[in-house]
Amino acid sequence: MPQLDTIYTFSIFLWTWMMLYLTTQKIKVVLMTMNPMICLTPKSTPMLPWL
Repeated sequence: MPQLDTIYTFSIFLWTWMMLYLTTQKIKVVLMTMNPMICLTPKSTPMLPWL
């Protein structure tokens, strides 16, 4: 029954993308709620990363 195979494949596809999306949302929330890191040695002049 090819219809069932298609439905099964599509449901696995949707589940995978939903898990990826929810994981990224959870990571964003955790990063937003973390306290910002305080730089211990502030630089007086901005430096480019490639210098």
